[in-house]
Amino acid sequence: MVTKSFLTSAPSLRGRRGKIYIRVSMTRGRDELYSPEMQELSARQKAAQEGVEVLDVVFDLDRSGRDFAKRKIAQMIEEVRSGEYAVVLLWKWSRFGRNLRHSLNNLHELEQAGGVAVSATEPGDSVTTMGRFSRNQMLSVAELQSDMIGDGWRDVHNYRLSVGLPHNGGERFGYIYKDKEYFPEPIRGDAVAEAFERYVDGEPMRSIALDMAEAGIRAWNGDILDSRRWMQILDTGFAAGLIRKKKPGAQGKSIEHWEWFPGAQKALIEPDLWGAYLEKRRGSKKNNYKARYSLSGLLLCARCMKFRMTATKTSKGERAFRCSGILTKECAGVTVYLRTVEPAVLEWVLKKAKGDENIEKKARAEAARDKQDSEIYGLQRKIEDIDKRLSRLLDLYEDGDLDKKEYQKRKAERETDRSKYQQRLTELDAGKVTRPLPQKFYKDLADAWPKLSDDRKRQALRQVIEYVIVRPRWHDADERFTVVPKFS
Repeated sequence: MVTKSFLTSAPSLRGRRGKIYIRVSMTRGRDELYSPEMQELSARQKAAQEGVEVLDVVFDLDRSGRDFAKRKIAQMIEEVRSGEYAVVLLWKWSRFGRNLRHSLNNLHELEQAGGVAVSATEPGDSVTTMGRFSRNQMLSVAELQSDMIGDGWRDVHNYRLSVGLPHNGGERFGYIYKDKEYFPEPIRGDAVAEAFERYVDGEPMRSIALDMAEAGIRAWNGDILDSRRWMQILDTGFAAGLIRKKKPGAQGKSIEHWEWFPGAQKALIEPDLWGAYLEKRRGSKKNNYKARYSLSGLLLCARCMKFRMTATKTSKGERAFRCSGILTKECAGVTVYLRTVEPAVLEWVLKKAKGDENIEKKARAEAARDKQDSEIYGLQRKIEDIDKRLSRLLDLYEDGDLDKKEYQKRKAERETDRSKYQQRLTELDAGKVTRPLPQKFYKDLADAWPKLSDDRKRQALRQVIEYVIVRPRWHDADERFTVVPKFS
């Protein structure tokens, strides 16, 4: 015998208010093709049929049905709880979720808040026995579909991994994608390699990104790449000839959540540079990367005075440096052999080792630095004092010993003074004249030069040289190179 509760019908929705919930997933690069317009049309037809007043449409675009954390379901439940409306209209139950347990938990919370979910095209409700069974069956089917899709993608990804291909096809920065293969792209490929070297060498990614933007290096769609986008490009390891895969159970996107495997593409950088990059990204102070050339990153093109010169090989196999602006045709460029410019830099080191500078000039520079240091120290003390006074002022206000108007007046006065001191301090820091290294540094460097590796030479030179201006070859030897020191 059929019980009465089994036959009980769902209560009428007529006259109640509601919102339409629309979700479209584009996870793993696939569009489910359940267009928002189609979902909204079906839901509005259901609302008209049931007599529900539609207040608004809530969109969760590019959201997976398996995860509720980033979706607007919780927000809608709170709106129902506050009495704004009671009905959540769906196209199908799969739009609510593709994880049965989480879907039922959230539906239960919605019902406890006084609401009800309704599918426009599938049976099911939360009141009748048969209705709950039908609804749960539809949610189970939704989870099954999601699981089967996931299994299929895992099989595809495992196959692609086995043949050295990334999890999905398409463009990769620094490469040309043709006939399902990746070939190094000259301009962007060189830029990626340079970004790795400069970052490992300690240069901030923001500075690298600005230089690349000035050099005309852009994404495939023409967008300027900021520091975050550059970091994402480097983190993939694709330029190191690798492809990556999430570690089992990993949820985040940070560097420690990935593992890397050999890829089919040709690497743009050497393994030791990739290893040094990983160490730096993981927060290690250890850096085993060795620069190949004594002047890497130190040569500046005189024609544009904007682009650093990058290492390249000539047709005869000799090592040379050229302006990176040649690649983007923003500069006619300058090219110089390493064997030509390195002796000029060594000659500068030898002159510094002899101490040929004017004694009076050195004394004036020392006095200027002392004066600057004294002003910086004074400004720092004033800023510290204002910070303490602002803290005491806040205590007085919170204790009720100072009214709001007087607090705001005194606070504004102190913050104005602080801003003035901070601006002057910033100006001094920007133009700060650093104290030079002793003459002995240059003597030791000159004596050890023949025995030093290129990496050690570069480390030493970067301590004292800002850059070396390189002019075209038709200039005289004495005029072709100008060393710009870091110290006045």
